[in-house]
Amino acid sequence: MTEDVAAKDRDQKAIYEQRCEDFRSLNGFLWQSPLIIMSLTGGLWFAVASFALSNSARSMLLIFSCLANLLMIGALIRLRWIMQSVLRDIRSYDGKRFVGGNYIIVGIFSALLFMTAAGSLVAACNPAAYFTKSPNAKTGD
Repeated sequence: MTEDVAAKDRDQKAIYEQRCEDFRSLNGFLWQSPLIIMSLTGGLWFAVASFALSNSARSMLLIFSCLANLLMIGALIRLRWIMQSVLRDIRSYDGKRFVGGNYIIVGIFSALLFMTAAGSLVAACNPAAYFTKSPNAKTGD
């Protein structure tokens, strides 16, 4: 009987430690994801501003940037929701009461991504008005 209790305690400890590792990993993703999408958006905007592209090509790149930013908002919210579920499990193992989710950081990231998406969409409507590089320019300019 005592062996069963000891084995159960070891299992519970292993589950608790794994949930904590899961939370740490998810937290790392939460902070890295906006950097990845910012790099993508910056690269697309650099291409639109620097290379001699047709206005339709510029519009397509800017629309892709807009969609990528909007999709990342959903991904961040989903990631934070999963983190909240893992945190709920950790707190139950600790014997502490559940505390509601804090979505301030995700809200700030989402607001910034939304503004970037809106800027990309506005620029996509008339890229010639926002980018001075003409489509007929040489690539060495």
